[in-house]
Amino acid sequence: MPKYILVTFVCLLLTLRAGFAANFSTNLINGSFEDGLKGWQTKGDVKLETTAPMEGNASLRIGPGIGSVSQRVRTGNGDHLEVSVAVKSEPTNTADLIIRYLDKNGRELMRLDSASDIKLGDKVKPGTLGFYMKEHPLTADAEVIISKKNSGGYVLVDQVKFVVSHDNSLELKPTCNLDQYMQPFWQGKTIYNETVLMFSKNGQPATGRLMFKPSRIISVKNYGLTTNYTEGTDYTLDGRDLICTPSSRITEVKDANLLKGEFSWNEMTGKQIAVTYEHNDTWTGPVQNFVGDSLPNTMKKLRAAAPLRVVAYGDSITFGLGESRLMHIPPYMPPYPELFVARLKQIYHDDAIQLFNSAQSGATSDWGARMAGRMVVSLNPDLVTIAFGQNDFWSIPADTFANNISNIIQTVRTKNPRAEFLLISTLRFDPAYTTNAGYWKLVGEYEAKQKSMVGRGVQFVDMTAISGAVYAAKKPKDCMNDPLHPDDFLARWYAQSLVAALNPASGWHVTVSAN
Repeated sequence: MPKYILVTFVCLLLTLRAGFAANFSTNLINGSFEDGLKGWQTKGDVKLETTAPMEGNASLRIGPGIGSVSQRVRTGNGDHLEVSVAVKSEPTNTADLIIRYLDKNGRELMRLDSASDIKLGDKVKPGTLGFYMKEHPLTADAEVIISKKNSGGYVLVDQVKFVVSHDNSLELKPTCNLDQYMQPFWQGKTIYNETVLMFSKNGQPATGRLMFKPSRIISVKNYGLTTNYTEGTDYTLDGRDLICTPSSRITEVKDANLLKGEFSWNEMTGKQIAVTYEHNDTWTGPVQNFVGDSLPNTMKKLRAAAPLRVVAYGDSITFGLGESRLMHIPPYMPPYPELFVARLKQIYHDDAIQLFNSAQSGATSDWGARMAGRMVVSLNPDLVTIAFGQNDFWSIPADTFANNISNIIQTVRTKNPRAEFLLISTLRFDPAYTTNAGYWKLVGEYEAKQKSMVGRGVQFVDMTAISGAVYAAKKPKDCMNDPLHPDDFLARWYAQSLVAALNPASGWHVTVSAN
């Protein structure tokens, strides 16, 4: 992982952990071994080290013989896990960390082994083994195993941490109208809660631009939809532009307060306002067309209101980072795969549609290809949405990216030949993030490669073209929480476009063009 991507990923993780600490928890017992071996199952040559512990009064010692300790932890929310352990070994690199994901009957769904698997976000500091990993969607318990597999030497273990996010907590119920949120932006004459960042440059009054020229402003609210702002008191309107008054209560972002330079991580989380308005304009940008004729197995099940298993596979955008529920702030809008499937259930009166979100924060398409058997095939999907790329374009050539996507498809079809796929192209990043035009170019090359894969059973949703058109109509920071992740507004383009791809009755038959 390139240095700047690792730094970005770690910054994002630390921000989430610091800002939303109450939404993380651990049920692991005695991770520091200060209470002896309480809570741990042991095998082989295992004892306490109290003479020269790594930290505190005691550490775990394995060796010189073979041995291991293990502990099961109840999870079961389909959330991300952060597991880390401090280790010291002689000879070096002889400790092994294994995570087993178990279903409600105790059967193994998947395992990760530090000796062989990709470790996203590992090695936070020397002497640490760790995983930051999405649970398998059917997980009820996770088992942590720390072992030494060879005779001779020793392994010291301390500070075992097992942190579970609560991104799917029932407490994070949406406070926004999801039916309104799924009204296509390119259709009709009312826009609900379009996000706008009120930005001040060179000391001038803060302004923000809407996608369309409003004929009537219905409401202007803060991002969480808890505060109403008043025209004349908090803002004025000039064409498509809202302008903050001197006495405005609206949150403003000043150019002087933004980080400058390459890969500066400017977060806009919750700083935008949400504007609902009527207009008479026409969207001239790309719009997703209906592609269901080329996804006959999916459409047959939808039309029959039959069980349909949908797996959302991708990186942090598909997992939901950026959307307000995953950021743990109002209005708690769900990740876009949930909006997509909920709308399909309404359209087709099919409550038998199941969604499994197998996306992984920080994942590349290479990870996707390696893990497809464990994270996708094991769920026996009928329809798979594949959305990688946001962690790829820094280092992975277009041909390699395309091969990884193709390998995911082939891995799934080896087990389920009737499975079908919607390929979602990469979201454009905020152009201010880097001046290296090669990255922007590579995103376009990924888009072209995915488009060339289209055929019976494999179709395409062009978020590269759509996001580029949205950025042309307004500022990227209007609709992004940081340089790489969409806010609620831009994430709704994903959900609405996926629905358009599978809804022939919607009249959304405008072909997506790649700009």
